[in-house]
Amino acid sequence: LRGILILFLTTPFVWVHILVAAKIGLHETGGQQKMWAKEGSRTVLPCHLSPKKLESSSRQLYKGLTIRWVRHGGSFPKEPQLVFEVEPSGLKKQALTMMHRATVWDNGFLSGNFSLQIEPLLTDDAGTYEATVRYDTEVWRCKVVLGVVSVIAIPPGPLVESESVRLTCNSTHPKSPTKICWFRGADLVLTSGRSCSLDPSLHISKTSKRDSGPWVCELTFADGEIISATHNLEVFGFAEPTFPVVYTAVGSHAHLPCILNFNPTGYGISEVTNHWRYMARDIQEAKYTHHRGNKQHFTLHLPVVGPDDAGEYVCEVTLRGTIITKCITLVVMTVTPSIEGPVTEGSHLVLTCNLSHSKGNEHFQWKQLDVLPANRTEASSRSAKVLNGSRTLEFSQVSSNEAGTWECSIHGPDGKMGSVQYHLEIAGILTVSFEHLSSL
Repeated sequence: LRGILILFLTTPFVWVHILVAAKIGLHETGGQQKMWAKEGSRTVLPCHLSPKKLESSSRQLYKGLTIRWVRHGGSFPKEPQLVFEVEPSGLKKQALTMMHRATVWDNGFLSGNFSLQIEPLLTDDAGTYEATVRYDTEVWRCKVVLGVVSVIAIPPGPLVESESVRLTCNSTHPKSPTKICWFRGADLVLTSGRSCSLDPSLHISKTSKRDSGPWVCELTFADGEIISATHNLEVFGFAEPTFPVVYTAVGSHAHLPCILNFNPTGYGISEVTNHWRYMARDIQEAKYTHHRGNKQHFTLHLPVVGPDDAGEYVCEVTLRGTIITKCITLVVMTVTPSIEGPVTEGSHLVLTCNLSHSKGNEHFQWKQLDVLPANRTEASSRSAKVLNGSRTLEFSQVSSNEAGTWECSIHGPDGKMGSVQYHLEIAGILTVSFEHLSSL
């Protein structure tokens, strides 16, 4: 029994059928089945009793049951190679080349399922497989021609943005394809200005995180047969938009997000470093903290934001010697009054909502926050009116009803982006917030 491993198993195999990434075409060809599967996948070579055969033989299935799977071709094309065998005693034999990779699902015997499962599938596993099932006085045979298709990525593993990769499509089909097409998801990829070609390789230069996801190669042969395989490309980048804008009120805290779309430690990458730069001046170490020791989250925290903190920040992350950067603009919001300090009742007052950086597509909304329910109707008829495209709030004559906290909120195409508050103090009038009164 050279090259055969004999195993005694006391517990049945548990098999979970998972669809592989390759497009598998299963069809009858002259009494045998033909299928394609992707290298590295979990592959099942089907062998089932017909419903009629199962109905007449269900009580005899365990009478001297033997299952023998062999493969034709491979390293010894002149003689079949034993792949997996189950003897009447329950003894199982397995080829050394299939050790820990091939099995037959024990729990499927009663339902007439003698399929061979191979995981992971290797290119060298391609060939013609034949199963002989014997029980009682019956013999049942299955024959499957297995082809293997693969997509090889060079370099392998996850990429870092700006790195290049070459994807090469291969198959064990005896003939060369007449057409090779590549798809990014469902979209056809143009190669050398053409939709399809005879080149089995696809070169992707300067990858970005948008390139992450399935890439499919489709091989067409002269006889009309089409096979395909999928490679899931993973590219390290940032999880948020490349150029986000963060709005925060002066005096409050700010969080500038810098998060990778994948955790490098999950891919065995431990050498990850981070550095923040502020374009206007150096960032003081005591001014910020981040998740030290975390290889995915590098968010910058500013505890108290002042007008001088506005501007562009750059987050630099180094992965495997490659630096990727993310720019974040911090917009500081302030309210400027036309009169400094307490305002006397009856005065003319203008409040202006300011942004340190403006895109030009923002609009502003003003509202008074601490208004008692009994005064809401009266407050709505106050002398305040909005000027200058809602950026400016004008009080022709300040009254006691206007005392309290006013909020200017900034809105853009994606909704509310931030807000800033101003406490209007009127000389001689004591103001108490509505939130405080409601808790009394």
